[in-house]
Amino acid sequence: MDERHGSGSELPAAPLEDAELRALTLDGMVALAAAMLRRGLENPSSPLRKPALATVKASGAPAVRTVILRSVDLATRKLGLFTDARSRKAAELGAEPRAELLFYDPACDIQLRLSGRAEIRVGDEAAWASAAPPSRRAYLVTAPPGTPSAEPVSGLPADVAGIIPSLERMEEGRANFAYVEISLTEADIVVLSRAGHRRARIRFQADGEHAEWLVP
Repeated sequence: MDERHGSGSELPAAPLEDAELRALTLDGMVALAAAMLRRGLENPSSPLRKPALATVKASGAPAVRTVILRSVDLATRKLGLFTDARSRKAAELGAEPRAELLFYDPACDIQLRLSGRAEIRVGDEAAWASAAPPSRRAYLVTAPPGTPSAEPVSGLPADVAGIIPSLERMEEGRANFAYVEISLTEADIVVLSRAGHRRARIRFQADGEHAEWLVP
């Protein structure tokens, strides 16, 4: 995804209206999509840091949950997430790699949907090295996520509950750690406005990006 300049090159602080809305071009819509991803990666407090990930269950039913955006490569059109290798979403993506991510920024009222194919890499060395200690500790959970429990539990062993253990102790959780890399195939961006919404689709192909306007 190119980082283009001009209209929409940065995220607006408020919903686009009037002249700003009318000035939007397809290049500007592409730039807004890129800006949303940059904001999500760079600003931990932004709602764009926590998109919703949709997968397909073995039954064919949809499944959706909030995830944390861990990496963005606009040049290669790839995003990265962390997950427990024992989780249902890991199993779902392993069986059916097609996935969608939904980003929404309430400040500027812009929605971005990204479609792509996921690859799961268990114990990925580079991703594990980039994970902060609190993230690494999560993979010491003794039972797979979603396991029924008779009482509220964190799932963490007693010796690490409430503390950040040594790096050596956390290394034991690496076998449960997985990096999910999503190669993007398409983006759908909607700029919401009282004057009339604007929507565009961006297809990512070998010869570049192909954007077109859509009826909102």
